[in-house]
Amino acid sequence: MTDPDLLEAFLRDDPQAPPRTAFVNILKRCNARCRYCTDWRASRDPRGDPSRELLRALFADLVELGIADLVVSGGEPFLRRDVLDVLADAVALGLAVRVISNGSALTRDHVDALARLGVGRVGISIDSLSETRMRELRGLPVKRVMASIEMLAAQHRDNSAMRVSLFVTVTRHNIDDLLPLAAYADKLGISIQFQPVHWAGTGTEQEILEELWPTAAEVDRLAVVIGELVSWQQTGTSPIASSDRYLAQMPGFFVNRTFRPARCTVAYTDVVIDQDLNMRPCWSMDPVGSVARDTASRLWTSEQMRAARAQIRKGGCPGCLYSCHINKPHVELPSIPGIPESRGGEGVSALDRPV
Repeated sequence: MTDPDLLEAFLRDDPQAPPRTAFVNILKRCNARCRYCTDWRASRDPRGDPSRELLRALFADLVELGIADLVVSGGEPFLRRDVLDVLADAVALGLAVRVISNGSALTRDHVDALARLGVGRVGISIDSLSETRMRELRGLPVKRVMASIEMLAAQHRDNSAMRVSLFVTVTRHNIDDLLPLAAYADKLGISIQFQPVHWAGTGTEQEILEELWPTAAEVDRLAVVIGELVSWQQTGTSPIASSDRYLAQMPGFFVNRTFRPARCTVAYTDVVIDQDLNMRPCWSMDPVGSVARDTASRLWTSEQMRAARAQIRKGGCPGCLYSCHINKPHVELPSIPGIPESRGGEGVSALDRPV
């Protein structure tokens, strides 16, 4: 679908093509303790995980809907003992599968199996190379996470079809970690993507604003770091998959506490299934129904989804700067002084961009 087609579909609320990507959280359990998330407070009982059979049926329904690209996350997906079977089911249905993990439960056997299955894209969340800050922000040992990253990077060197990316959540505490993390990705020959901390859907707004949100002085410091990242990204030789236009919005996002592009078409292009198996118009908006009780196909065309799309068109969504949605070429970003119209970045997800 061309951008004019997508704009017309947006204005008429008449999708002209199937959605492109599905984001599915295959469990809620997590072994991290991220300060901006509540999944780690969920029950650790694996009997609460959605069954492999339910997920297989969901994946088949998504294929029927037209989805070709599946992003699997959690919680922490590698806490599932049958995670490789779940991924194999998706691959068998013809889906191009990506996996996003915190890296702490990933093993050599997992990495080898992912390569054999043809899972071509793996993302690891990491917020610092400092042991102290990683424990403070994510409750994880950074050396364990880095070991997983380096196993994946080695697999990428041996098998260029497996792309590897780092995902960094930006808070007041890791502003000075952003450039070292980018240098680390560059050294390993993998990519990296940045996203500001969000509270949408987590119930942690007050905690995030009080403990993780940058002060005015820290936003100024962040702007300097972002400027360095943008300059490096525009050389075309950096590992940074975030587009320069996307990066440039981040200081303003923290000042305004939200970001709304002129038009956001995520509710036409992305299927979002959260850790409770609810379909959402996007990560920032309330669910329209549960795929545990209905099909993704029916929910995608439901009156509830149409109402959510109408809310978005009228500027009534809470806004976000989620990289999975905003860092894409079909989401138009405003001009920023110093960012040329011909962008260095491709405006795609880090897991879509070759490294």
